[in-house]
Amino acid sequence: MFDWNDIRYFLELARRGKLSSAALRLGVDHTTVARRIKALEEELGVSLFERENRAYKLSDDGRRLLTHAEKLEASSLELLHDITPESTGPIGTIRLASPEAVGSQFLARHMQSFHAHNPGIALELVAETRHLSLTKREADAAIVLAKPQHGRVVSEKLGDYRLRLYAAPAYLQKHPPIVRLTDLQQHQFIWYVDDLLPVPELQMLDKAITEPNIIFRTTSVTGQAHAAEAGLGIALLPCFVADRMKSLTTVLPREISVIRELWLTMHAELAERPHLIKMRDFLTALIASERRTLVGER
Repeated sequence: MFDWNDIRYFLELARRGKLSSAALRLGVDHTTVARRIKALEEELGVSLFERENRAYKLSDDGRRLLTHAEKLEASSLELLHDITPESTGPIGTIRLASPEAVGSQFLARHMQSFHAHNPGIALELVAETRHLSLTKREADAAIVLAKPQHGRVVSEKLGDYRLRLYAAPAYLQKHPPIVRLTDLQQHQFIWYVDDLLPVPELQMLDKAITEPNIIFRTTSVTGQAHAAEAGLGIALLPCFVADRMKSLTTVLPREISVIRELWLTMHAELAERPHLIKMRDFLTALIASERRTLVGER
């Protein structure tokens, strides 16, 4: 039987991809991480990582183990929260910035759980497209879609989410059938404001078809979802938003699939404060437990 504690080492190396980064997060030497991973592989009889120079990438067996390891992590954190008295724990206020849909359509649904486990922490969620500066202390932490390359910040990847095309059945019934990408040329779209496109991947519509018929633009993902629900057109939406709306259905899900990363970024001077550590641990466990929802596998 393998050592359950080795799962912690496996998870950190899977998320960070380098022994040094995983070791820093775990507070051990990089040789310890390598030794624990080797021991886990020997006990399981499989190779969990593919080594490329100094980088570690999950093998097929590693990806299978990751699914189970994340469930174990989420369950262990839930157990810890359940047996810890609510009257204890850090206190403080955290201003967390996030993309509009992630904040209002995903995180907000789980705030009751955060408060129940962290009654001394007041969380201020700023869910909007405008970028808030951690350096200027406009926010204490931020969930962003790409790892920041500048500033005195620390970042860690929380997970991924997927976007697909969605439309209301009522819209699809009134318009030409969609079987292949070229069929989209005959349809109308709900889209982002070009000047405010948050990531290059969302510009895929122009690459897929020539001069798409965009009849409505908004910076709000929630607004796009409601417009699509009303039958206005086709929208590219996060699965965690659209899959909850029974009045929407996917369009060409195999052909159009955009994966985006979620990164938690904190000012370096604040990252190790107890209340921020609590928030980080909660978000890590939450996104791990909701992985299937975020990538549209439910």
